[in-house]
Amino acid sequence: MMISCKSLVPLLALVLAVAAGHGKSKRKISTAEYQLPKSIKPNFYDIQITPFFDRAPEEGLKFRFIGVVKIDLEVLESTNLIRLHAHDMTITQNNVTLALATDPNEVLEISSVQQSGNDKHFLNIAVATNFDVGAKLVLTINYIGNLNDDLDGFYRSSYVNYRGETTWLGVTQFSPTGARRAFPCFDEPSYKAKFTIHVAREPLKVVTSNMRVAAANRPVEGLDGWVWVDFEQTLLTPTFVVAFTVHDFGYVQSEVDDRFRIYARAELVERATGYALEMAPKILQYLEHFTNFSYDESMKLDQLAIPDFAPNAMENWGHINYREVALLYDNFSTSTTSKQKTVTVMSHEIAHFWFGNLVTPAWWNEVWLKEGFATYFQYFAADKFENLFQLEQAFIGDELQPVLLYDSRALSHPLSGQVDSPASILSGFDSIAYNKGGAIMRFLTAILGKDNFEKAIKHYVDKNKYGSVTKDSYWDSLSTELPPNTLPAGVNLSEVMDTWATQPGFPVITASRNYETKEITFSQQRFYSSGKDMNSTEEWYVPITMVPESGNANWQDLSIKGWLVPTENLTLTENLPNNTEWIVLNPRQTGFYRVNYDQKNWELIFATLNHKDKWRIILDINRAQLIDDAMALARAKHLSYETALAATEYLTIETEYLPWSTAFKAFNFIGDRLVGIQDERAVFYPLYVTNKLLHLYDEVNGFVINDNDGLVERKKRSLALNWACHLGHQNCKAEASTKFQEWKSRPAPDYQNPVHPDLRSVVYCHGIKTEADFDFLLERYARAQSSPAEMKTILAALGCAPTEELLEKYNFIQLLSIQLFSSISSN
Repeated sequence: MMISCKSLVPLLALVLAVAAGHGKSKRKISTAEYQLPKSIKPNFYDIQITPFFDRAPEEGLKFRFIGVVKIDLEVLESTNLIRLHAHDMTITQNNVTLALATDPNEVLEISSVQQSGNDKHFLNIAVATNFDVGAKLVLTINYIGNLNDDLDGFYRSSYVNYRGETTWLGVTQFSPTGARRAFPCFDEPSYKAKFTIHVAREPLKVVTSNMRVAAANRPVEGLDGWVWVDFEQTLLTPTFVVAFTVHDFGYVQSEVDDRFRIYARAELVERATGYALEMAPKILQYLEHFTNFSYDESMKLDQLAIPDFAPNAMENWGHINYREVALLYDNFSTSTTSKQKTVTVMSHEIAHFWFGNLVTPAWWNEVWLKEGFATYFQYFAADKFENLFQLEQAFIGDELQPVLLYDSRALSHPLSGQVDSPASILSGFDSIAYNKGGAIMRFLTAILGKDNFEKAIKHYVDKNKYGSVTKDSYWDSLSTELPPNTLPAGVNLSEVMDTWATQPGFPVITASRNYETKEITFSQQRFYSSGKDMNSTEEWYVPITMVPESGNANWQDLSIKGWLVPTENLTLTENLPNNTEWIVLNPRQTGFYRVNYDQKNWELIFATLNHKDKWRIILDINRAQLIDDAMALARAKHLSYETALAATEYLTIETEYLPWSTAFKAFNFIGDRLVGIQDERAVFYPLYVTNKLLHLYDEVNGFVINDNDGLVERKKRSLALNWACHLGHQNCKAEASTKFQEWKSRPAPDYQNPVHPDLRSVVYCHGIKTEADFDFLLERYARAQSSPAEMKTILAALGCAPTEELLEKYNFIQLLSIQLFSSISSN
């Protein structure tokens, strides 16, 4: 599952959980209390669903569904209790039957059927005597569920079509604990089974699911014109990636591989699906090669653009659901940044077919074993086909830098932690699982080397296919391809990597040079963004990689110079630069830590950065790292702001996107803290940033876009213009206003927009000068229902309204449109 605003829903869940606990002492809850017993396992589900929307045959069934589930069970331990999950549904004892698989006519007497009524969501079915170990049972449950409006489980959604009619959809979102709202099941990731799904559909509706349609001609008894859509049986699958959708979408099919289809609203399906349809087969084929495990020939791959969907996307096996803005791309209204998002989100979701679906974490406490892999391949699979996006740099800016900030909080948590309730499970789908998990995958790639890492992944997938894993399963596979003498003497990979997986946070590595002896001493301590001394005891095994100024400054050299180990400092004494040359640690920023240096080494680095002929000697990734580390160290009081800002002095000659986007994040942090301050700092800040920016503004040639501009060049232009106008650059604001008025003067502005998609965010925002401008943009929003990307851009720009009255109007509009303006919750 792919989330944007990754921490929103998990944080809300966490805040609510914490708030609920205030005021009284509560018994510590163990994970086991929320887990199902291991005494019985499911092997097969047969599920029948009959959903009703606004026109139900009787009032009591409006926005509800009738379900029947038959589950083939196997008894592993002697017990008289079948415990599974069911939530938000009506089940009575006389609608539950249990029989022996060997003799279906022999119905067993059930002594009780009880739902737990709490957040454990248990459905307990008891019989009088224990089942024999090895017994095969068939459990049948008839029930009524709710087509909720919570964007979870089996829920109802709607949109207004091009004829102005409200169209209802039935959509599933089962990750992590939503399947239990659609059918009673063993709703934990380790309980894999095969599924056969049957969904009743009314006339003019379409049903899609994980597998191909087997038949769609059985009449539904008592419902005129309805038919059953029967799907082929799935592979062994965890419940959270089972899916079915009731809709009226059209589709396009790949001419390269007919297994691939994209479904979307009729007005979007031809116009905005071409890019995704082109890229998906390429991504799948690359991952098949990387894992040496082919996507099963019995399966197809549908990708659906859902108007109302909580995550950015969800990796249901063979049936990926997306938010429209995450999947659809068209040249008329979608920016370069959105195009990058489309290919990276697709890569993330398709990677889950191997990492999450085929090989599944045994429990939700190690969700990073699927989300970390998916985040890694999100960039490094897509990069094989869109290398002009500079996706390694994008990974640094969009994943690594944010999580270094997130994980520097005192309340951060380990990759492999403890979760129990559905709320705490959901809270685990955060930046630690996604960003840090992906960063650790990249870290391991650097330690093993790319070829060895790929071999280890092949081993991992082959050994654990259709099964469940823990971090130790992963370490074991990596160890099979670990080059000799890579690790410290007497230490195995599990010991090394457990320091990164089982402890929260990360270290700051301080390199202190003795300029007389040339020795370098490395020390570590946990890094806190607050700068407070938390008396922490966490320490890590840290491979020290380093590039010296001398020689050719080889940024591809990731060889380990030594290991910094817990409780000991590391001192290097050989093959070191002379005392007039700098060193830079962590080349390509493959390691998950921050770096500080003695003052002289900082000054040597700055001398090179500020030299008009030498600054490019330091790689753009590491120029960005130096800015990010220096500013973070200053915020945490490890470094003076004078030294930190010196890392940004050279920006008057910087031309690359990543260092600039990194600097703007740091400048934004400072600017936010100067709001309301009326002294020389508030005057100096915009002057300083503007002075640095002028060169970049000229370098991108303002608002002029050429057809041969590279994709990163367009992102850089958008970044420069947004900041220039934000800082009050007169030419920038005038140009934005001129282009806005030019658009406004068009006789058909909804179809004749002269503003390039990469310029719209800045033109719309800084073009609003009057209430008439605001109302014009608001009308464009209302008429842009067939362009989700345009709606999102306009809605964000409306927040730039110049008066308090218009901002109040905007706040009301934003509340009405919150589903489009904010993407919530991650897998």
